[in-house]
Amino acid sequence: MVAVLSHTKQGFVAAVIAASVLLSQPSLAQSPTAPPPAPVDPGFDNSPDSVDNQLNESDERVDSLFPIDPLQPLHRVWERVTRRLRETIGLDLGLNYTGLYQRASKALPDQQTEAGGGDLDFFGRWDLHNRGGRWPGALVFFTETRHRFTEIPPSDLGGAIGSLWGTTDAFTTQDYALTELYWEQGSKEDQLIYRLGKTDPSGIYDRGRYVSANYAFLNQAFSTTLAMAVPGTGLAAAAVIYPIANTYILGGIHDANGTKTSIGHIERGEFFTAVELGATPHYGKPGAGLYHVTLWHRDKRERADIPSGRGVAVTLQQELGPDGSIVPFARYSYGEGGATPIRQTFALGVGFEKPFGQNHDLIGLGFSWGQPTDRTLRDQYVFESFYRVVVTPYTHLTPDLQVIFNPSENPAEDRITVGSIRLRTLF
Repeated sequence: MVAVLSHTKQGFVAAVIAASVLLSQPSLAQSPTAPPPAPVDPGFDNSPDSVDNQLNESDERVDSLFPIDPLQPLHRVWERVTRRLRETIGLDLGLNYTGLYQRASKALPDQQTEAGGGDLDFFGRWDLHNRGGRWPGALVFFTETRHRFTEIPPSDLGGAIGSLWGTTDAFTTQDYALTELYWEQGSKEDQLIYRLGKTDPSGIYDRGRYVSANYAFLNQAFSTTLAMAVPGTGLAAAAVIYPIANTYILGGIHDANGTKTSIGHIERGEFFTAVELGATPHYGKPGAGLYHVTLWHRDKRERADIPSGRGVAVTLQQELGPDGSIVPFARYSYGEGGATPIRQTFALGVGFEKPFGQNHDLIGLGFSWGQPTDRTLRDQYVFESFYRVVVTPYTHLTPDLQVIFNPSENPAEDRITVGSIRLRTLF
């Protein structure tokens, strides 16, 4: 299968030709009123961080601890403006801000024990082709800027305490940048959706309900796939097909030198390729499940002197209980070739949704194990728990506790505790 993935580089040209044929179809007249939010389809939208998921969330009405938000006047103006844009030209916009503060019980000598930072995201989807009909097409974009409140951003705290991986995903420092811009066409009803343009592969492959440092677990053992050598955002062609009911096949080819703040270096001919086979069965009502296997390969990056890599990732997730509010999950990833410092990971956890009758609150518990590629280092373990509470209709607050056992790059410590608080506001 790895050999097959390597040969899919040639498919990039074929995908472009196919896209040009589809795009040559005449557009139908736009509907005078905006259709309801598009349903979230498995494949591209397995992640809560996908643009479609975030836009849909902004339109939902949620239970909250307090019914009034200090920013409510701004939210009302934003809602009026964005509603008008959706109804008239099919442009749906979203704006989110997330702040995070973390403090560790111990750190390496001369290193920081605290980190804080923020992330401002502005994104949207512009339905330009057959909105509400067959083969709908849209231009999707995502922009962001990231900053720090303390001497180091949260992305650097893992290294400061000697952890093999980060205490959170994202929350780096970054100037404002257009990180994603791609054309998406098709639907589940058409049995095909494809994307062409600058995309983020980390938001496509081996995603799950709680794989997000913005909404659920912070530690990278849960919020990423550590043993997968995923590049940054770059030029790519990706597609998901739905061959039979409750199944999907997802695949793509991406610039292995992609970065969020540049167009990348696709001319070097170094690629990341992946194929994901997924099933979304329903056992009872709701009883929705998500089961997938992802195979990936990354070419050697000559100028960066990073070896090639290949591997596999598996995710199992299933709703349980009369209302599907108990969601256990298991995730495994394996990588070889030296492209990542982590060889194997395994994570097991559960989410308790709608606790105390609040429809968007979430309690999460998880335990993970990770094996370093460098076998002179010891294996590392992480326990994490959090409670995401919706404080106002537009804001949620998440206290979080992590316990890192045997930090691989800090042999002097057997246990380090990290406390976190995350605040997220949605527009």
